[in-house]
Amino acid sequence: MTRGLIVLCMAFGSMSALGQAEEMMMTSADGAVVFRGSYGITAIEANELVYQGKQKVSRLIWQSTAVSTFTGQVKIDLERFFIRATGTIGVGGDGYMRDFDWQVANHPWTDRSQHPDTRLNHYFSGSIEAGREVLNLHGTSVSLSGGFKYTDVQWSAWGGSYVYSLSGFRDTRGKFPKDEKGITYQQQWPVPFLGVDLSRTEGKWTFLGSLQGGLAVDGTGTDDHWMRSLRFIDHVDTTPAVMVSASAEYEVRPDTAIYVSGAFDKIFRGRADTDIIETLSGNQGKFPDSAGADFTSATLSLGLRGKF
Repeated sequence: MTRGLIVLCMAFGSMSALGQAEEMMMTSADGAVVFRGSYGITAIEANELVYQGKQKVSRLIWQSTAVSTFTGQVKIDLERFFIRATGTIGVGGDGYMRDFDWQVANHPWTDRSQHPDTRLNHYFSGSIEAGREVLNLHGTSVSLSGGFKYTDVQWSAWGGSYVYSLSGFRDTRGKFPKDEKGITYQQQWPVPFLGVDLSRTEGKWTFLGSLQGGLAVDGTGTDDHWMRSLRFIDHVDTTPAVMVSASAEYEVRPDTAIYVSGAFDKIFRGRADTDIIETLSGNQGKFPDSAGADFTSATLSLGLRGKF
């Protein structure tokens, strides 16, 4: 479970995922306030990397599937304007972390550790946005919006096995104690964004889609190597982010509809400067442009919508 070179550091991100969810919606009597509550299944993948110049020397891949997610949303409509706030909390799931090191660039990996007992400590995503409807014609509505989204995720890897190249290529193998915590990794992403919403109604069917694009600013990855009493804090450069969601809804009666929907979030890989802290002594070092990180999540939902 090596970190490559101690003078380097890493950051985080990428994967894809799937899930299932059930959702119910309540609308106020005048239709101005809409509340949503949902349960879903989400998958997450993130990459944490260490660089020596342009060469990648270490990569940690953090993954969780079948994460239970609970989402709440409130939307306030003011004629053609709206305000919308959404929050999601994720728990559980099946986690896995793999850690690869390269002692020689552009060659097969020389060191690897695998950690099937990787636990999702927390997952939170929240956003707030304001928008305006700019088109409403023949069942088609288009709205533009702007807002801010924040994502915070953390894992801990316990036990696991390793293959190291100490005296020769992949010559040393072993296992870590299963009750020993090896690495904890947290990633935090603030993202201001602009978006467009599209809604199309045809008879009892309504199709909705949302596309948001922004920049992850001041992203941070914090890696604690517990067995070495080291903390790596990666300050990620500004990097693009995109969020996409879509749903198809069928009205089975005037106040009830069934739907299927999906959401996908992607924060693209950015390079990072790293602070390294010896947690016992307090000694610190700084290493510019020595890490990288990215993040991806996806959710698939199946649900029920009701108006009251």
